[in-house]
Amino acid sequence: MYGARRSTLIDRLVRFTEGIARTGRLFARLTAGRTDWSPTGLYAAAATARFMAAHELIDRAEAQVGDDPDVDLAQVRTPLWFGSTTLHEEN
Repeated sequence: MYGARRSTLIDRLVRFTEGIARTGRLFARLTAGRTDWSPTGLYAAAATARFMAAHELIDRAEAQVGDDPDVDLAQVRTPLWFGSTTLHEEN
């Protein structure tokens, strides 16, 4: 039990230092002016974010299906409010 508490404490400490490092990198990037927050960059990020999220869901669904012969992943579509795009379709 003592070892589990120590590893939990070390885990929390590592996560805390990673968060501080991430915040420091963001602050350094913002002060250096190396961000691409132009309207074109923001539009590109918004346009590609839905496809990245959808492909992540495709990968998760394929991982859950695995080698199960009874399940077939035939089609993945985004909802109507995201533009109703077909992302994955097998014939």
